[in-house]
Amino acid sequence: MRLSSAFFGVLLVVTPAVALALQQPDGTVIPVGPSLQALFDSRGEAISALNDAATTPETFTPSCQLTFEVLQRNAGYQNSFGWYNVTGTKPTAADLHEFIACNDPVGTIKVLDIKNDPAWTGGEVAFYEATGSGCPTPASNENVFFSQKAYNPDSSQQNPTVHLITYNSTATAKAFYFAWEDLLAGGDNDFDDLTMFVTGITCSGGGVPCDTGLLGVCAAGILQCQSGVLACVPSVQPQTESCDGFDNDCNDLIDEGDLCQPGFVCDQGNCVPACSGGEFQCPPGSVCNEDGLCVDAECVMTECPPGEKCVDGECLGPCENVVCPYGQVCQLDVCVNPCAPIVCDAEQVCVAGVCLDKCPCRDCAQGEVCQPDGTCLAAACDGVTCSPGEHCDPASGQCVDDCLGASCPLGQVCQAGECVEDTTGEGGAGGGSTGSFGTGAGTTGGTGGSSGSQTGSGGQGGAGGDATDGSSSGCDCRSTARATSKSDTTTGWIALGLLAAGWIRRRRGR
Repeated sequence: MRLSSAFFGVLLVVTPAVALALQQPDGTVIPVGPSLQALFDSRGEAISALNDAATTPETFTPSCQLTFEVLQRNAGYQNSFGWYNVTGTKPTAADLHEFIACNDPVGTIKVLDIKNDPAWTGGEVAFYEATGSGCPTPASNENVFFSQKAYNPDSSQQNPTVHLITYNSTATAKAFYFAWEDLLAGGDNDFDDLTMFVTGITCSGGGVPCDTGLLGVCAAGILQCQSGVLACVPSVQPQTESCDGFDNDCNDLIDEGDLCQPGFVCDQGNCVPACSGGEFQCPPGSVCNEDGLCVDAECVMTECPPGEKCVDGECLGPCENVVCPYGQVCQLDVCVNPCAPIVCDAEQVCVAGVCLDKCPCRDCAQGEVCQPDGTCLAAACDGVTCSPGEHCDPASGQCVDDCLGASCPLGQVCQAGECVEDTTGEGGAGGGSTGSFGTGAGTTGGTGGSSGSQTGSGGQGGAGGDATDGSSSGCDCRSTARATSKSDTTTGWIALGLLAAGWIRRRRGR
C-alpha cells in the first residue's frame, strides 16, 4: 500500500503529524495511561507512546501483502477490524469488509492481500474498527470508527475525535502499530482497545529534497527510506575545498585557503591572476578590476551568488551546459551515477537516486515489464543485452552508445559511457568558456544494474543501479506506490536537480 495524497512515495509516513503530543478536541493528551508504553517497552521498542503518535495517513493504495498480528484486546467490547474502498462518501455497512473478527484472540496473525480481493474496486482503501456488545458484525455494531476521521460518529466538531493512532516500529524494519480507541468522544483515551502490529511496509516520501542540518554542500539531502524509516541522506559528502564558489568541506566557509596555483587568486569561484602591480598585463578578453584581479571583461560589473560564476556577463551554475552520459547526472560539475552512493533495503531497487520497492510490489508503467532483479524495463528492451558503454533504447529496442548526445564538463570527453579527462584539450562544454567548475574530487559511477526506461541527465536514459543483490524472488513484498517511468524520473530530477537553490541558473544584466 502507499500513501494516497500529500506524499510522493510509498505506503505510510509513520512519523508524528506534529512534533508535540497528540490531543483530543477537549485538550486531552493521548494516549492516556501506561498500557501502550508498557507494550512498546516489552517488545524492545524505542518508542514514546506520547511523542511518537501519528494520525496520518488516512487512506492507502493496495499493492502487495501486509501481515496483521493482534497484540492487545483491552476493551469491554469485542472489536473487529476491516477495510473498505474509498469512494469520497461515508461507507455503508455493505461496504465494510471484515478482516480481523471480533473473536480472533491476541496472537492471531492474518495476511491481507486486498489487491487480489474481488471486493476491491481498484482505488484507494481505508480501515475501520467495529465496536459493540457481544460479537458485532459490520451490520450490527453499535459504532464504527474509521481511519478517515471525518466519517466517525463523533466527528461533527471542527477538530474530530481521534480513534486511531499509529507508531513506526524501531525494533523491526518496515513495521508499525495500529492502536484503536473504541469509545465515543475518546472515552478513557487509552488506545489499547485493539492494538495490531503490521509488517511489510515501506515508508513514503522518498526522493524529496531535504535539509540534513549540515553545512555547505552537505546541507542538501534526499529523503530515503532506510529500514522502514525516512532519513535525510546527504546528496554530497564533504570534499576537499576547491575554488568553485561552494563550501566543499562543509565547514561554513566558502573557497577558504590557498586553492590556486602560484600567482593566482580565487575570486568568485575562479582562479584568476593578480594585476595590482601595474606591470602585469591581463590576458586578452579580461581587464584589471578594482580589486587588482584579472576578470572577464564582460563580468566587471557582475557579482554572482555563491555556487555560480560569471561567464560572458552571465552567472552560470556548475553544471550549466553539461549533458551527462546515459544514466548519470551532473553534481558539482561531475557526472555521477545517482545510485552509486545509495544503499537500499533488501527488497528495494535504486531508480534515479531514489530507493523504490522492487516489482511486482511496485507496479511497472504501461509498456514496461518486470525483470527478475525487481526493476522495470521497456518491453522493447526485454531480453536485449548490450555491450558495456551501451544501453537499450526503449523506443527502438536497439543498443545505442551511452555517450550519444552527451556533453561532458569542461576538460572532459565521453568515452565508453563515462566522462573522462580530455588529453587533446578540445573536449567539454560545461561551465562556459572560462574554466571548469569542477571540485577536483569525486568519481564517475557506472550505470548500475538496470537500464530501464527512466531518464537521467539531459534527457538521456534512466539511472537504475540496483544497490541490492537482486536475488529475491516471490513476494516478500513491501507495500509501495505504483511508479511510472515519468514519476520515477521526476523524483530523480527533484532529488538531484534541486540539490541547492544556488545551483539553479541565474542570468544577470551585463
